[in-house]
Parts: sequence; structure tokens; C-alpha cells
Amino acid sequence: MVNYRTAAPHEREAYIDLANYAFRLDFETLMPKAYDKGLDTSALHKVAVDEAGRLRAQVAVFPEFVTICDHTLRTGYLGTVSVHPRARGEGHMKALMNLWLEELRGTCDMVVLYGQRQRYEYFGFTLGGVKFKYSIGEANVRHGWREVDAAGITFSPLFKIEGGAEFAYSMNTSRLAYVEREMEQLPLIFSSLHQNALGVLDQDKLIGYLVVNEAGDEVSEFAVEQPGDIARTLKAYREYSGVERITADTPEYDLPLNTVLGSIAEDFVIENSDMYHILDFANVLKAYLTLKFKTTGIAWGEFSAVMDGQPVTARVDAEGVTVERSARPDAVILDRPDAQALLLTQHSRYMAVPAPAGWFPLPLFWYKIDKY
Repeated sequence: MVNYRTAAPHEREAYIDLANYAFRLDFETLMPKAYDKGLDTSALHKVAVDEAGRLRAQVAVFPEFVTICDHTLRTGYLGTVSVHPRARGEGHMKALMNLWLEELRGTCDMVVLYGQRQRYEYFGFTLGGVKFKYSIGEANVRHGWREVDAAGITFSPLFKIEGGAEFAYSMNTSRLAYVEREMEQLPLIFSSLHQNALGVLDQDKLIGYLVVNEAGDEVSEFAVEQPGDIARTLKAYREYSGVERITADTPEYDLPLNTVLGSIAEDFVIENSDMYHILDFANVLKAYLTLKFKTTGIAWGEFSAVMDGQPVTARVDAEGVTVERSARPDAVILDRPDAQALLLTQHSRYMAVPAPAGWFPLPLFWYKIDKY
């Protein structure tokens, strides 16, 4: 008989070994915020244990608080879904996923993951959200930014710069939307997925930072104090990196960054960000509609629906966004897949519902959901 339960502290090596074996990776270096040597995150893992005490499968959920325009969402990042090859097809993933989702109901606003779409749609997740990916080559910089003066911009490992951690923490909390990060964890967070954090210095003064992949050709996080330094920084970084072409990911609502990159990029694509399982529709709507109201803009009006059994009415006017936990008598009734598709995608059959143009899809803030 298999027992489904929370992992015990003494099983730390066993659940890391299972993840390494299933994925052929080294999770201690891949995701140090969760698996750094000596770090105990056993309470965040649900495991399937057989009669012999062997771990046959596991699913982890890492709690995160996402602050969006002063609204805090209780969020869980679900990952490390691992099944031993000899235990596949026995239903362990299904049991552990359902165990987690039932436990999170009432204590979490949404659960986020990255994974194969059809596999996780069975558990109420919807692929969605928006991120932009820009491609910038040598010719784009040479011609598009020929008048940009990047002199004085240099780069150095962020956490070797005095005050680097404090600076990054301050930059993070100054955003309209961000995951709440503990300052002492920033070196682990920024090194996840084998990335590197570089401080941006102007005449030896720290003005920003970049998080880049090992090859140096992908920028996953970008922050500078002044929008006027965006082009200077990226022009200097392309030369510093020595790569022919770099890609830069941005959230939809970061208007200064998108404006600068869009002005010279060779091309860009719009991608989905992650998969989402919304547990509290009212809280999520309030936070993200407010973000859209303050950035990309949103039409005034009212929308009322019962979403997965939750009555919600959202209104937008000159004063901002209000969300009530009630619905009009004529409100549309949506099950979970249709409610999430309406909020997260361009392809919902309910896009014809009489909601003000420009409301949906929500610009879910993709890259501040730390990937541990």
C-alpha cells in the first residue's frame, strides 16, 4: 500500500535524489533556493511512499507572496513533479496533485506551474499570461542606437558589489508587481536555472542589474533606476557579452522597457508565460485589473460572472477598479476551464461575453514568479 503524505526532514536526500533521477539534473545547483545543500524544504513536498519506505513520486509547492499595486496574492509555485520510472502509470502524480490542490483551497489565491499543457489541464490549470521576447542583434544596436552614448557603463557580479543585495531588494519592491523576496535569499534566487546576476555600473555607481543565462545571450530580468539608462545598458551589455544576438524577456505592462526594446529589436514574439490554477477569482481579478488600469489601460465598464461557483462583479471607472463577491441575476455562468480561459487567453469561446473591450486577457506578471 502506498502512503501519500508530507515529506519528513530525514527524507531530504531521498526526494532530491528522486528529482535528479527523474529529470537527469542536479537540483541542488539548478534550484538552490529550494535545494541548496543543508536547506530543509521537506514540509513543501508531498510524497508517495511504498511499504518498503521508498519514495515513488513527489510534488512540491513553494509558497510566494505576489504584491500587485498594493494587493498581495497568496501564490504557490508548483514544481519538482517526479515519478520513479518503475512507478509510472500507478496514479501517484494524480493523487499528489489532488492532495495539494485540496490543501491549498482557502489558503492560496492561485497556483502557478510550468509544464506540458495537456498533462496539467487535467488538474484545472490553464496555459496563459503574456510575456514579450525581443531579439536584438549587432546590426540593430549599431544602427538603431548609434547615437546612444554607453560610455562609462560596466558590469560586475552583483553580489560582489558593496550594497548589491540591498540595491536589488529595493529595485524589486519599487515595482508595481513583484514577488516578495527576502534579501538574504537573492543570491540563491538569481542563480536559479544556472543564471548569473550582473550589476550595472555607471562611472562605478550601481544603477541597475541584469539576470542572464550561462551563455550570456538571454536576459531574463532587467532593472535600472532611470528609464533613460535602458538603451545605454543594453548597448553596453551586448558589447560586453560578445554574443551576436541577445534576447530579452519583458512583462507586457513594463511600458518604458517595451518602448525602448520595440524601437530597435529585429523582431519580437508574444508568448504564454506559465499555467495557472485560480483559487480565488475575486482577489486575482482585483489585483491584475488594477495593474492593467495603472499601466496599459482598460475600458470603463462592468463585468459580472459566476466563475467556478464564485460570484464576481468587477467595475472600472475614473476612480479605479472595484471587485465584489456577488453577481448580477443575468451573470454568465462559467466553469473553471472557461473562466480561466476568459481571463488568461485569446481563445476563449466566451470572448463574446459583453465585457468592456480591453479587459482580457489579464497581463499576468510572468517573470516575478520565481522559478526557485
